[in-house]
Amino acid sequence: MSKSLGNVIAPQKVNDTLGADIMRLWVASTDYSGEMAVSEQILQRSADAYRRIRNTARFMLSNLTGFNPATDILPAEEMLALDRWAVDRTLLLQRELQEHYGEYRFWNVYSKIHNFCVQELGGFYLDIIKDRQYTTGADSKARRSAQTALYHITEALVRWLAPILSFTAEELWRHLPGARGASVLLETLYDMPAMYADAAAADASLNEWERIIAVREI
Repeated sequence: MSKSLGNVIAPQKVNDTLGADIMRLWVASTDYSGEMAVSEQILQRSADAYRRIRNTARFMLSNLTGFNPATDILPAEEMLALDRWAVDRTLLLQRELQEHYGEYRFWNVYSKIHNFCVQELGGFYLDIIKDRQYTTGADSKARRSAQTALYHITEALVRWLAPILSFTAEELWRHLPGARGASVLLETLYDMPAMYADAAAADASLNEWERIIAVREI
């Protein structure tokens, strides 16, 4: 793309057709230490990635209907093993993202959030809990356990997205259950609860679920 050749893509055109968050996502997903390429096809890939992240957030938000964090959150020891793994996996990812943000490696932030939505969440955890969410009692332990995990994950995700997908994060923030501040842009990272008594127990759980995921893929 060259301004002198006139083959540029006007940012306003992208805003008008795809939205400002798509432009922000493209910038964040590009390694600025080298040449930054942009085209209609690249922007369309950014739009596809955006939809996947947004749809994942919408699914989690829709499954928090009727959930009141003040009264319905379960302590870790009462949650189902799968839900505890999901929260712990989110905590581990948050530590990685905090490091990437500190180093201004926004493309790593984008890549890991997108992969998390596609693989661990959409391809595994959310796919498994759908039946439980739709068939168990509204106030059952099985459903509240999943909702507790979804609440913690979404509270973390909305903060991860805020520096990149600011408008989407604000929209998600306004619809999350529970008391909250005026804007997600004024928040810090979510204080994820510990799911296990010590690091050894957390590692054992992580290894067990990694084996289960590997078997499931086969």
